[in-house]
Amino acid sequence: MSIERKHSTIKKALLFSGLSTMVVTSCASYWLWDRLNSALPLLNGEVNLPHIENEVVIDRDRSGVPSIIAQTRMDVSRAMGFLHAQERFFQMDYLRRKAAGELSALFGESFVSADKEARLHQFRKSARQAYESLDVRHKALLDAYVEGVNSGLEKLDNTPFEYTLLQASPNLWQAEDSFLVSFAMFMEMQGHDYRNTLYLNKLRQNLPQALVDFLVPLGTSWDQPLDTQHLAAISIPSAEVYSLKSATDTNQDILALHEQADSLYTMALQDSPSVAGSNNWAVSGANTKSGKALVANDMHLNLNVPNIWYRVGFSWHEANEDRKLTGVSLPGLPLMIAGSNTHIAWGFTNSMGDWSDLLRIPADKGQELVTHVTQRIDVKDAEPVEYVVDVTPYGPVVEREQNGDLLVLRWVAHSSSAVNLGLLEVERASSVDTALPLFNNTHMTHLNVVVGDEQGNIGWTMLGALPKRAHSVWAPIDYDNKEYDWSGYLTTDKYPKRVNPKSGFIFTANARVVSGDELDIIGRENYALGARAQQIHNGLRVMHEPSEAQMLRTQLDSRAIFLQRWQYLLLSIMNEEFMAKYPELAEYRKIVNNWNGKALKDSTGYLLVRAFRTQVARRVFSGILSGVNESNPDLNVFDYFSLTSQWEGPLWKLVNEHPDHLLNTHFESWQALYADALTFLNDHFNNTHGSIANAKWGDYNKVAISHPVAGALPLIGRFFNIPEYGADGDINMPLVQEQSFGASMRMGVTPGEEQSGFFHMPVGQASNPMSPYWMAGHDDWQKGVFSPFLPQETVYSLKLLPAESKE
Repeated sequence: MSIERKHSTIKKALLFSGLSTMVVTSCASYWLWDRLNSALPLLNGEVNLPHIENEVVIDRDRSGVPSIIAQTRMDVSRAMGFLHAQERFFQMDYLRRKAAGELSALFGESFVSADKEARLHQFRKSARQAYESLDVRHKALLDAYVEGVNSGLEKLDNTPFEYTLLQASPNLWQAEDSFLVSFAMFMEMQGHDYRNTLYLNKLRQNLPQALVDFLVPLGTSWDQPLDTQHLAAISIPSAEVYSLKSATDTNQDILALHEQADSLYTMALQDSPSVAGSNNWAVSGANTKSGKALVANDMHLNLNVPNIWYRVGFSWHEANEDRKLTGVSLPGLPLMIAGSNTHIAWGFTNSMGDWSDLLRIPADKGQELVTHVTQRIDVKDAEPVEYVVDVTPYGPVVEREQNGDLLVLRWVAHSSSAVNLGLLEVERASSVDTALPLFNNTHMTHLNVVVGDEQGNIGWTMLGALPKRAHSVWAPIDYDNKEYDWSGYLTTDKYPKRVNPKSGFIFTANARVVSGDELDIIGRENYALGARAQQIHNGLRVMHEPSEAQMLRTQLDSRAIFLQRWQYLLLSIMNEEFMAKYPELAEYRKIVNNWNGKALKDSTGYLLVRAFRTQVARRVFSGILSGVNESNPDLNVFDYFSLTSQWEGPLWKLVNEHPDHLLNTHFESWQALYADALTFLNDHFNNTHGSIANAKWGDYNKVAISHPVAGALPLIGRFFNIPEYGADGDINMPLVQEQSFGASMRMGVTPGEEQSGFFHMPVGQASNPMSPYWMAGHDDWQKGVFSPFLPQETVYSLKLLPAESKE
């Protein structure tokens, strides 16, 4: 064959291959387009539903936010179920499967480990019991919601597109599934807390108690509890208690920093995982222009497409009164989670209290108390997996110690009393005084509640079942130790509460809220560092007649007040003598000196100060914990950062007092430790960015929000996600923002004046990319633009009508 003929053949082959690829791609695109469109929710017209009692109107604005206008609360519940199924059924299904340990059947083998962890808790059994325990009214409203869900799913022209991509079919919704959604939130908020107790147990087995107490303090000087009671600082243990100088030397590379060069965020910046970031506060009417309370809330969670919340407003007539609520719902539940009913407004933050114990059962008692329960885990495209859960009358076994003793998890979430539909009663509350006990009777994951009313009153209390116990404990205890027994749950009159403090405002930020006996009720464990709470407190204290706009500015506050003292420390370290020895750090020092004190995406100064603190912390604590990590090869310094959010306390004392006996033995002096951290970072930023000045905080603090099925579409899956971008904010300031963790909503509202309020939600209402309001509202959330709390002008209108009577 001649060269010309050969080239011609190759050209024809390439042309045919290209055309074939275009045809295949076009067909695949049309197929996907068709599936997406056929799974869109009904927006206009009329639809008959078998269980609707009276006509229900669902008006949506251009952002897809619905207003449900019904005659009864039962029909509101059916309409909410209908909407949730039409727009978010896959999300609901994901949450129920997450709690039940049934994700592998949908996604395959990669989810088997997650399913095994969930099966420990046997939430399906508890969910059934919770449903059976409901009173008549709540059971009827939940049953109505289930009717609406299954009607909404049936009225779609095609199954939600996620099932098409996963080659699966959705199962109808059951009443117990709604409580699985509640249990999924328990897993999100508290599911890994017991692992911290396991790690703390390792510390106590390897270090003297005085050093453990120093490393894991109850709080720091940053604490800003509502009762203003501060905890005494713990002194650094002396060399007689513990000294690294006398510890056995190891050749282990305890720093292991350079091995992580493939993950710049982890290598240079990450300290503790995302466990907290929510804020809420209320300002009393004595301080507002309207004389009514003003409530603000920004709940922080892992961010996904779609967002976890679903915005909704609904109204009905009851007891000669028109009732109207606006806020966010959680698909899977017939409840208004946070928002306003025109008389009160309320919002939540994770309480971070202690809701579980680890009980030690001696090895010789284990055989007597343990029952082996075999669980079958169905796995997509694979054989089912049999998983044996060891359960006891006190809870499941989560670890076996070297001597054969069993550690058993006792957790509030294991009780069917842990979940109910108490928020249904909050809907009808007309004042702070009437609302607080209703929140106490609401059982779901434990939350701080801040509430304000139209009379100007404000209050705080706890939501969730609080165990009746002498006090909490953060260590494994003997299973038969009566001192730590739980004897049921507290009645509402025993819950901690605050109403109308003299300051005129109440706030929480996942940090310690109370002290003394009240702290014993909630628990004394891993609260968020108080820096964020303190910054909010100081801001509220100086406000004059605060408005909703000021509330939003506070939520978007990116001032890094917490890190300013690290800036001063760093500049004091880099003195004339130090710089003479390390002249290559001149640019580093100049940028730090010129930093404006904010965590802005374009800031180099913030990046350099933050990274310095993180690297110093790693070097300091990896030295102190080297023996622990040697004895437990599966552990490292990151387990310590996960254990306590209060590590700033011991770190700050160490870098100011420079105890020679606790200096990492890899360094001859504290100055050498600082120099190593700085030269490491200087080299890293110069090598990665060309020059240190080119490195920006936004290069590392990149927001990445993805759809769970985007990976199933290699070519176009990225269009289901939010394009990655650098962001302002960080973890120890009101504007909490990390890579896939941030404000799942923001609101500021005065009850009775909702038209003046604001609301933000990332990625919008829709889960289907073909929706006309896909991503509507996301730009306002991202850019901090003031956007209305209430649904706006009607663009789409749908009527739900009773089914025609049969002849």
